[in-house]
Amino acid sequence: MENIFAAILFAILTAAGTLGVSSLGMFIFHRDPDNAEAQQEARVEYAFFGIAGLVITLLMWYAL
Repeated sequence: MENIFAAILFAILTAAGTLGVSSLGMFIFHRDPDNAEAQQEARVEYAFFGIAGLVITLLMWYAL
């Protein structure tokens, strides 16, 4: 019970890292051959959430 704060930080680190890496994967592999504009918008969103997830992961790693 004394390390509950570290456990919560680790849970946030793991969740943010997983979401960040999977969002970057979707950024790389997402294709929409019917609508190029929608594909570009989705890829920008995936890139933003991927980078944000990795930044949060690094901050939680530093906090541990």
